[in-house]
Amino acid sequence: MRSLPNILTVIRILLTPVFVYCLLSDSLQIFAALIFLFASVTDWYDGYLARKYGYTSAWGKFLDPLADKVLVLSAFFSLVYLGVVKLWMVMVIMLRDFLVTTLRSYTMSHGKPMMTNLFAKFKTVSQMIMIGVILIFVSLQSGLTTWHTDYRDHINTTVTVINEYNVIYAGMLCVTMLTAASGIVYLYQNRESLRHLTMFSFFKNS
Repeated sequence: MRSLPNILTVIRILLTPVFVYCLLSDSLQIFAALIFLFASVTDWYDGYLARKYGYTSAWGKFLDPLADKVLVLSAFFSLVYLGVVKLWMVMVIMLRDFLVTTLRSYTMSHGKPMMTNLFAKFKTVSQMIMIGVILIFVSLQSGLTTWHTDYRDHINTTVTVINEYNVIYAGMLCVTMLTAASGIVYLYQNRESLRHLTMFSFFKNS
């Protein structure tokens, strides 16, 4: 039972290529949305188990956020490929995750605590919700030709409004700004570890 959170984390990683395949296949995009929903639920559940029963480990603390980043970044880059999300936004998100993951790995390897902040939790939730909304939008858009006539006009109207008012762009802009803000707060709160990491890298490369 204690290993269940780690098992759920590994399942999320293994589901990522299946999710990407379904998302990039027009006829399977609805399954991509369902897979992402399942992965999001397992993310919440393994965190719940870890908090309630103390099922935590150094490996789990490293693997769980890594699994989230693999899934989220895979989703975002796939959406960039589909032309739904702007590349520069995903690059900002990826840069933030790279810096924080590097800093977290350094602090863990040196037995130092990694300070967290509420921005990080809001960032994760906002990214998951935004991806879920976009996946529903993509599924509706790709299924327009197969929906029953009674629903097709309503769905087409919804898709048109979303495109006309740049709802996806506005939502992604908010998520990107929140992600960047959480990264800045992370780096500031852990500035001593960041300074040591920078000095270590400098002398190692000298």
